[in-house]
Amino acid sequence: MVFLTTGMRKEEEISSTRSRGGGSVVIWASFGWGGKSSVCFVDGRMNAKGYREVLKKHLIDIGSCMGGPDWIFQQDSAPIHRAKVNLTWFKSQKINVLL
Repeated sequence: MVFLTTGMRKEEEISSTRSRGGGSVVIWASFGWGGKSSVCFVDGRMNAKGYREVLKKHLIDIGSCMGGPDWIFQQDSAPIHRAKVNLTWFKSQKINVLL
């Protein structure tokens, strides 16, 4: 994916194509009005338990710094995000979630 701003041309050397499958990269990051997190690269496929471990390591400490004391965590409706065990964990951590 290439992002261009007004006046920029798409140069051959900055664009890429993908054919015959290719690989994949799983990353997690967050941002809010008060800042952004570091990027977390994940090895292999992500499951509900792995997602929760990423949240424990990267979200807990920075959530209130990025969004204030009443911050709300927003995520899409991917199955690992909606997993009952993760929704229960959010409640136990008193994290408001917008699905």
